[in-house]
Amino acid sequence: MEYLTVDSIYNDIMHLSNEDKEILYARMQKDFRKKDEIVAFSMFGKPLTQKQYVEKIERAIAEADRGDLITDEELLKEIETW
Repeated sequence: MEYLTVDSIYNDIMHLSNEDKEILYARMQKDFRKKDEIVAFSMFGKPLTQKQYVEKIERAIAEADRGDLITDEELLKEIETW
């Protein structure tokens, strides 16, 4: 059984003809417009629509931009208290 990895997917896409890449891109764009479709799950198993998923990513980016984050060391110390 072959496992899919980011590298294997990237390599497969890079070997497509330009025409096939355009077809793939068009299909992906069509699928991305389905904002009410489940595209991911939270770490607690809650299903997330594309809109919810994008909102979570945008909030995380905004938090990072504000400096509202913790270092690896701080995280490790916090984990020790669990």
